[in-house]
Amino acid sequence: MHGPVCRLGPSHARTPPEPRLGGKTLWLEVCDGHLAVERVGQGPTVVLLHGWTLDRRIWTMQARALANRFTLVAIDRRGFGQSTAPPDRIRETDDIARLTDHLDLAACHLVGMSQAGATAIAYAQQYRDRVITLVLQGISLAGIPDQANASDRIPLSEYAELVRQGMLASMKRHWAQHPLMAGLSGEAERIGAAMLADYDGRDLAAGPAGPSARLDAMAALCMPVLGVTGCQDTPWRRDVTRAVARAAPLGQARFIREAGHLCNLSHPVEYNTALAAFLNRPLQPVPDAIND
Repeated sequence: MHGPVCRLGPSHARTPPEPRLGGKTLWLEVCDGHLAVERVGQGPTVVLLHGWTLDRRIWTMQARALANRFTLVAIDRRGFGQSTAPPDRIRETDDIARLTDHLDLAACHLVGMSQAGATAIAYAQQYRDRVITLVLQGISLAGIPDQANASDRIPLSEYAELVRQGMLASMKRHWAQHPLMAGLSGEAERIGAAMLADYDGRDLAAGPAGPSARLDAMAALCMPVLGVTGCQDTPWRRDVTRAVARAAPLGQARFIREAGHLCNLSHPVEYNTALAAFLNRPLQPVPDAIND
């Protein structure tokens, strides 16, 4: 068993979580609570970690298109979605280790989106023999200057104050207009709105979100690494994606045309094609100049 020894309560007696991706669900017992986990598909296992204010429904389009080639395992991270475990970014790495132990996975592909990029990187550093490939989607990295003058700053302290004052609805209205949430339409917009409607601010109420990964951590990643985001993501996130490709020894970058930060939801066809190609042939170069 990986991770620290924790005192866990009695086994979860409730019915499994309601499926959200058309797969099989389970409660994963972790320190202080449970995580909602959903597994769909067949083939090599890909563990999917969603970003801030989201939940595992962000992977709806991947579950539809890739389940015939991959086993997709999506979780609701601590403090989000159906999971009951309280927010704690430091413990998320151990949560992934507990998940892979529970599923008896010797190794897996790992996708960390946005805020979850730090967790994915930390897990890949600590359990490098258990990560086949690492995909970092629209992540942030400390150590990269924002030449566009805070082009995607998230006012977390202001949001936290709104939550403390009982003004969660106001916080969510403001966040819905943020550049990182832009670019959704049709079904993707409905999925995004449903996730935001269910977001309850638990993590903001709990205090600071936790540290970001640092650029110098990329050099220690020995597995193939794909940095990916949309061409319309913020300038800084695009800079970070390029930096991931340059700094990781086996790094690549891919930019999804006409897409923003939530590129896997808004432009799933190109995203799914790029993701599947990387997972199947991770050492082949993926040109990024034509898509940037």
